Amino acid sequence: MAGVSFNKAYLERLLRFKIDDKKLAFEITKMGIELKGINEDYIEVDITPNRPDLLDAVGFARSVRHFMHKAKPINYSLNAEDADMLIDVGAGVKKVRPFIAGLVAKGVSLDDSSLEALLNFTDKLSETYGRKRSKLAIGIHNLNALKPPILYDTFGDEAFVPLEYKEEMKYSRLIEIDSRGRDYKYTIKGAIAKGMFPVLKDAGGVLALIPIINSERTKISESTKNLFIDITGTNKYIVEKIADMLACMFIDMDGDVKKVAVRYDEGIVKTPVMAEKNLSIDLIKIEEQIGIAIGFNNVISLANKMGYNAKLIGKKINFSLPKYRLDIISEQDVIEDMAIAYGYEYIREMPLYASQPGSLEADTNVDRLVSRLLVGLGFTEEANSYLVNEEQNFTKMRLSVPKKDEYIRILDSKTHNITMLRTWLLTSLMKNLAISAQDSMPQKIFEADLSFVINNGKAEERRGVAGAWADPKANFNDMKAIVYALLKGIGIPDFETREFSHNSFIDGRCAAIFHKKKRIGFFGEIHPEVLYNFGIEESTFAFELDL
Repeated sequence: MAGVSFNKAYLERLLRFKIDDKKLAFEITKMGIELKGINEDYIEVDITPNRPDLLDAVGFARSVRHFMHKAKPINYSLNAEDADMLIDVGAGVKKVRPFIAGLVAKGVSLDDSSLEALLNFTDKLSETYGRKRSKLAIGIHNLNALKPPILYDTFGDEAFVPLEYKEEMKYSRLIEIDSRGRDYKYTIKGAIAKGMFPVLKDAGGVLALIPIINSERTKISESTKNLFIDITGTNKYIVEKIADMLACMFIDMDGDVKKVAVRYDEGIVKTPVMAEKNLSIDLIKIEEQIGIAIGFNNVISLANKMGYNAKLIGKKINFSLPKYRLDIISEQDVIEDMAIAYGYEYIREMPLYASQPGSLEADTNVDRLVSRLLVGLGFTEEANSYLVNEEQNFTKMRLSVPKKDEYIRILDSKTHNITMLRTWLLTSLMKNLAISAQDSMPQKIFEADLSFVINNGKAEERRGVAGAWADPKANFNDMKAIVYALLKGIGIPDFETREFSHNSFIDGRCAAIFHKKKRIGFFGEIHPEVLYNFGIEESTFAFELDL
């Protein structure tokens, strides 16, 4: 979103009709624009990035007039052969900022409000839609001060008098001492590195250091009647469409807009292009997309409300796209505009029917049940990364590191902390206890998630749950009771336990859990050496189960 503040008196003048604040606020909101505030002096709104035409007070007022059916027909077209000026584009800008468009607007009446609005608009457009001038920038010049021919190319470190300065200054110094130079020199850093600068010149010298600052010689003021506008950027389509949008703006301001010829190596382009574009859409498609029956006459009225000229051709509606709109790409954009014009508040909600109703996977249900049971037993759930290293997974747990093809390793790891996928969950919980070793005891934590093993030469995921209990007052039977309660809670009452030897646990204080003659887990008291390796001072009991 781009926040914009319009001078209220100037906006009311552009609307060309009287409207009270409450009604204006209502219409702005219905247009799908977020109104931030309205008072005696200003109207503040948030404009979506896809509608740069609304960043301008002239364009904003135009859209309000259309939306309220108070717009008079305006012919946004230019003489295709008419071109007041020629810009030659040199080879030097091809790799820096290759595209330029221009236009001339004569007989424009400017005062304090309109001049401020014009400068604020071009600056806001360059900052937002132009991505801080890297994609697009606009320069406005006093046409009467220009001396054709005009050349756009790269040049060495020359001197000129920048806007709001009185003395000449070289480009290299300007970009260091002026705030605009410091802010925007990054957009041409490739050229600067070679000691070259993209510049717009006429016979009288420098017009602008692109896209940073204009010359003081072509500065505009309230008395300026004739304007020359340059638009430079990295995308030809965007540069030329912005020229179209600006042309429409100056036509709305009763200016006499003329084209400018731009000569590339490939040929001449006359801008603004102002090409006629149309989209034909079946009425039934519009109605199905919005979910209401509109009718031909109503669709045409809604189209006019959003600035389109529309007419019925056969069973289709032909929409003539506004030349100041950059955001209309496909039929869907037009249909969205029809929905806005109709009013979302009048469109009834419709139920969505799924052809294949969803449901939780069995694994998810088991995980949720296990989590609920363990939380009820006083445990806190942990969430850890699957990525560990051999020291954490094996060595600190008093286990030998297997052969390289017996666990899943990370090839060309960039850090020694992450070299493999964990083969069991308990090692992650031991690391958690190590991190919180200085916190108050007891600590009871668990994790229900995946570990990874190699089975018959293939990688395999294993879903399981592990718990660890650091408590100087706990004992083996306390952990045994927890494991028994968990197994019965998840529906495995017919299990048995047998004495088990595991290097990570104290001999004689470890048991394996069997179900249908298959070992599904183990529990016991963690070996003191493991505790020492992780920096854990309290006696710790743990379990791990396959799910």
